[in-house]
Amino acid sequence: MPFAHRSSNVLVTGCSSGIGRAICDHLASTGWRVYGGSRTACVPDAWSYLPLDVTDEGSVARAVDAMLAREGHIDALVACAGRSLMGAMEDTRIEEAEALFDTNFFGTVRTIKQVLPAMRRQRAGKIVIVGSIGGVMGLPYLSFYSATKFALNGLAEALRLEVAPFGVQICVINPGDFHTNISANERHTSAPAARSPYMAEHRLARDLFADRVRNAPSPRAVAESVERLLAAKDLPVRRTVGSPLERLAVVAKSLLAPRMFEYLLRKNLGS
Repeated sequence: MPFAHRSSNVLVTGCSSGIGRAICDHLASTGWRVYGGSRTACVPDAWSYLPLDVTDEGSVARAVDAMLAREGHIDALVACAGRSLMGAMEDTRIEEAEALFDTNFFGTVRTIKQVLPAMRRQRAGKIVIVGSIGGVMGLPYLSFYSATKFALNGLAEALRLEVAPFGVQICVINPGDFHTNISANERHTSAPAARSPYMAEHRLARDLFADRVRNAPSPRAVAESVERLLAAKDLPVRRTVGSPLERLAVVAKSLLAPRMFEYLLRKNLGS
């Protein structure tokens, strides 16, 4: 059954800014009891903040336990915590890639593992994982970021089948470009610029990405899409939210020969 907003609660990770903050604000405005978790403290007006570091299993457990102590149940999880890492794959240290996976992929895994026992007991629950269009098509100079988001899409496909007998539903929402602080907060590989043979193309990709984000719409569209998913009776496997061109690109990848799609992607990225 669809959730009735006025009696339903949701935990949102990555609530301090960007898409996560937009989701918290919008869901609260539509009647959800929202608990937002992040490492960075914030003081929201319409929802409750919980300290939550997705890279720390104990922190995740404490946040989920605190919500359960107040509510007695968890109706929905929106796993939004994540970050980016820009640079050529060859320039990226393994430690940097591991840290990215620890946040984007294993951070999501830690959170899902903490809420699943309660959802199984309830025989109901919805989990929306915030992925990326970069988890549907590999983006140059965001190779490890794309890998984490591809991993989330694969995880969700398998996990849906595992938890369906318990009444738990899972979906990945893959946003395109939206106006957030992701480019300002973006981490870059630590390889010395002067020594990298990729630096010229890296800079072009960096500037293109920053320009696209700067001119993109607000993340409210993502928040509204999440709300519609949580209110629906049945969750789809995945949902793309973005510009018409971004949505078309996802469809085109499934229809075109791989080399043709790669050619069109190169043209669109200016390479």
